[in-house]
Amino acid sequence: MKERETLVGKKEVHIDCHLCTNCGLCYNVCKKRAISRVTNYSCARCVKYCTSMDVPCKPTRFVCDPDLCDLCGQCVTVCVTGAIRIVDKID
Repeated sequence: MKERETLVGKKEVHIDCHLCTNCGLCYNVCKKRAISRVTNYSCARCVKYCTSMDVPCKPTRFVCDPDLCDLCGQCVTVCVTGAIRIVDKID
């Protein structure tokens, strides 16, 4: 627990939307409710201009609120695609 407390503020949870399948396992396992599903209302508006399709077009995605997250790592553990990682926070 002490180790996690020293990481808060220096690390954050990153969810890679390219790898995420929207299965919801991370959402279900998060006791702090730091992970939430958000709707991407601008989805598909840029598709006609995008020739490479580098931007994933998903109507919903998961995000992690750093103010609620205690970096327990449970979401990382349950993610079967490896889409969730704890990374250095970029200021």
